Amino acid sequence: MDEIHIGELTFTKYGMLYLEEQETAVIADLHIGYEDAMAMQGVFLPKIQERQIITTLEEIYNAFEPKRIIVNGDLKHEFSRNMPQEWQEIERIIDYITNLSELVVIRGNHDNFLKTILKRRGLKLYDSYSIGKFFFVHGHRDVELQGITIIGHEHPSVSFRDEVSALIKVPCFLYSPDLIVLPALSIYAAGTDISKNDFISPILNKNRRDFEIFGIDESAGILPLGRLSSLQAHSANY
Repeated sequence: MDEIHIGELTFTKYGMLYLEEQETAVIADLHIGYEDAMAMQGVFLPKIQERQIITTLEEIYNAFEPKRIIVNGDLKHEFSRNMPQEWQEIERIIDYITNLSELVVIRGNHDNFLKTILKRRGLKLYDSYSIGKFFFVHGHRDVELQGITIIGHEHPSVSFRDEVSALIKVPCFLYSPDLIVLPALSIYAAGTDISKNDFISPILNKNRRDFEIFGIDESAGILPLGRLSSLQAHSANY
């Protein structure tokens, strides 16, 4: 299936959470510039993230026509400076979004120096953001939950072994009535295996929930994978 609906929330195969009443699409953890950052370490990857992100955005706009897009942290990747690839690709992606809708960008732990890029486009970098009952924060710092809190940062995923015992990581949403975790939009963000019960976000470590898990598969779409407690119990037996 392409979507799962819970009240006014729509969990989508694009790794995007759609808020129907607010006509708002929420994504996180794009990590633009990852390829150049890895090249500096001697690891050379094909530069395909920008095209993949634009393609995903095109599909989101065609399917939902959102009036607003929220990037909930880690729009860029490199901590120490604005690399040329980041600068150029971020501006192109920003221009694509702002030509079609409002854009809200929330600071993630990788977003050092992002303010300089956004300022050239007249955009603000928020530490957190609220719309009605929804509260958005990246998730790398501990904050008190407010209303329905939506975070990124964790890059949640579930690991499976196929018929030849190859390990496959499936990105996923984590849902509870007051706390939602977004998957990473970056194709290079393999993510945290949530079956291991070891979160990186201080918000999740402080606010444990028996989340519902919605996996994302390129061909199958979005998949209900049950409760976190069941997944972790199954994982503990292997």
